[in-house]
Formats: sequence, structure tokens, C-alpha cells
Amino acid sequence: MTRLLTTFLMASRASGLAGGFLKKAADTLRAASGGPPPPALQLDAAPSWETLQQELEKQTPAEEIEIAQQVAAGRGPPTASANLRLFDAPDGYEPRVTLYRDGSSWCPYCQKVWMQLEEKRIPYKVERINMRCYGEKPAWFQRETGGLLPVVRLDGDLITDSVSIMFALERAFADDTESLLPPGGLDEIRPLMNLESQHAGAWLGWLRAPPGGGGGARSNYERVLEQMDGALSSTSGGFFLGSELSLVDLLFCSFLERAEASLLYYKGFRVRDSTKYPNICAWFDAMETRPSFRASQSDYYTHAMDLPPQLGGCSAESGGEAQRALLDGGEWTLASLSQQPLQPLRDDDASAAKRRAARQLIGNYKRVVPFACRAHAPPGVPPVMAPLADPNNASPVRWHEDDVDCALRHVAHSLLREPGSIPLQDGGDDPAPTARALEYLRKRVGVPRDMDYEAARQFRAHLSHAIDELVA
Repeated sequence: MTRLLTTFLMASRASGLAGGFLKKAADTLRAASGGPPPPALQLDAAPSWETLQQELEKQTPAEEIEIAQQVAAGRGPPTASANLRLFDAPDGYEPRVTLYRDGSSWCPYCQKVWMQLEEKRIPYKVERINMRCYGEKPAWFQRETGGLLPVVRLDGDLITDSVSIMFALERAFADDTESLLPPGGLDEIRPLMNLESQHAGAWLGWLRAPPGGGGGARSNYERVLEQMDGALSSTSGGFFLGSELSLVDLLFCSFLERAEASLLYYKGFRVRDSTKYPNICAWFDAMETRPSFRASQSDYYTHAMDLPPQLGGCSAESGGEAQRALLDGGEWTLASLSQQPLQPLRDDDASAAKRRAARQLIGNYKRVVPFACRAHAPPGVPPVMAPLADPNNASPVRWHEDDVDCALRHVAHSLLREPGSIPLQDGGDDPAPTARALEYLRKRVGVPRDMDYEAARQFRAHLSHAIDELVA
């Protein structure tokens, strides 16, 4: 299902530790009847993965099938999972650009370059590198680049630093693509670049300010937001330079997106406040019309979890308690799906979102099931700063694997149909370990690494329903 799952699930089956309730129940029936045990799946009321795949295919519109085929060929709309983007280049074309970006889609600097390549339709390949907070980097990468992300290999040469990369790409493809710079070039946008730097400093200053000591940090941040809102008010069309997206918007987007998520979670403060900052809100709306932003955009929960290990911690204030309660699971219920979430939805096609979530689960169940069973394993060694993306927690222990597999098939079925109770016989003799495995998985669904925001919202809610049924 996930880049994390694809990269880090290296656990091997430990003989005798799997089987769960289904095996125990079959043995019990054999002992009671004196006859041979029935096949374990006779006790399993969930559809098989093969049946679920067939059901998904029946429900998938032709347009979605065509898009998936395009993406697999390096074309179509952008996705976080793409490793090759050809755009209009012929099949077999070798891109001049390789983008080295983080495997979890957390890095804000990688996002800027990723969006630029998509907006300019520059063919490129992707190589994923761990961030320091959740894994080791290849020795060659550390040696030749210093280890910081992103890095681009352009015509064989390695370029580091996101801003340097972005200007290098503008120069290298000036004759082939439309420029994202205004006619005045760097000199014209320098004041806005300075404002972006001020915003980054003010945001991080408040986010990391200790409780009770952030009054000055908050007022400084609000002052910078007012300047940004004023800069946007001087143009028409929603973007910083008018009606067309420019390099300036790409420079601002990563930290503005993360500021909205993190300050809401940790401080209870909204950047996307239409009363105080109407032009910033209009800018978010304009950005969300761009496929490049939608594909790289995360959700509030993922950012709230991924920023502390990157920054060395974030400081929570009492003003954010209500928002934290919602984002930490209060919104992950079926009932909440009919309500407006804290993070605005970009579209309201719930059926399509459920199909996307089901497709990720069904297509990757062989990795997802053992990954969820990591809930019963100790933390990885050596420890990392990002426990929700721990590549070292690859224990071979797969307790209750059959029960977890069964429960996840019920989740997939509920995504394709209406949610129904999980039959008691499917919960195992002790459903708590299965519920714990689903909770472990639910907390580690990352956006956009694993799926888009709307799909993740559906997936988490359906996992919550399964957990509730198991422990009811």
C-alpha cells in the first residue's frame, strides 16, 4: 500500500507464530468431532482478496482504468508513487533529470522541485532517499552530496539546494518549456523571496516556542501573514504574480501548507482563516486547482506527525487541544464522513475516494498485513526519531496474522460496499491483538505517500469501524 511498506517490509514469516484464531478453531472442531479439520477459511466470512479485486474492477469506471494505465507508462496526472514521468516524450526516452527526494514525501524542499518539474512537464526519473529522521542514506549519496535533500542529477551533474536546483532547471529548459519566472527574472521576485524567508522563520519560531513563552512569536507570525495577505491582494487571480502560477508560488507553498497544518494542531491557530487572511485563503484555493500541488499535498495529521522528528520537536499549547483531539482520531469515524472536516476537502466524490483507498489496500495486501502485525513487535534497533516511519521495526513476529488478514478483507469489503459488522468468529479468540494491529496501521497511513487525503480519510474511518466492531 505504501512507499514505507514497499521499502521497509522485510520481515520473514516465523514458523508456528501465525495462524491466529482460524487455525485454533479448526483444531478445536477436529478434536470435538473426531474427524478431519475443516478448511480454515470455512470459518472466515470475509471475501477473499481475489474476490475483492474482481469487485473493485467491476466498480472502477473506464476513465480511472485509463488514468492508471497512463500513470504506469509515465504519463497522465502526477502521483506520489510515480518513478518515471515522460509527459510528451516518446516511450523509451531517457530523461535528462533524476530527482532524488525523500521516500515518505515529507521533505518541503523536495516538494518545490517536484512541483516545478510537473508544471514545466520536464521528463524525469525519481530515486527515493531516506531522511535522516527515519533511516540511513546510501554512502555514495552522503559522500557526493552531503546528504541533504533534494538533489537533482541534470545531464550527469549533481545539483543540491532546492532554490539552486529550481533556477538551474529554468535555465536548462528555457528553450523547451514555458518559464515560471516573470520577465524581470530574479530581481523582480527578490522582495517576495525575502518575504518567504521571513515567513519560514516566523512560523518555525512560533511552532517551537515553549508554552506560555510564544506571545511575541505569535504576534510576529501574524504580522508576517498580514504582509503576505497584502502582497496577494495587490494581484488578481489568486497567485502571487497574478492569474498564472509562478516560481514564487512554488517557493511559498511548502511552508504555508505545513504552517496551516502544524499551527492548527499545536496552537489552535488557522492560517486558512477567510476573515483574517482572505487572500491567503484564495491562494490555497488556487493552488488546489493545480494537479502538481494536489499530488504532493499532505494532510494535517501527517504533517503534525512528520514535523517533530524533522525539527527536533514542536511545542503544543492548550489552544490546540480541541483540534488535536479531532486530528488524532476524532474525525476518523464513519459518522464524521458526513461532516465538514478541519482540512477542507478538495472534492466530494466519496465513492471515488473509497475506491482509491480500496485499490491501495487490495493491491498491496501481502505487504500491508505483515506490516500491521508489527504492532506486536518491539521498536526498531537502532532507534529513529520518526517512530511512525520506523524502517528498523521489521520483526519477523506475525502474531494473529490470519485474523489481521481477515479483518483487513472486511475493511476492503466495507470500502466497496456499506460497512457491516465483523462477524464474531472473524475476530479471533482474543480480538484485542487484531484491533491493535489495525490501530497501528491506521496511525501510519501517510499522505500523499500511501494515498491522497480524501482516500486516507475514508480508509482511516473504515479502519476505525473495524476496530470498534472487534472490541465491542
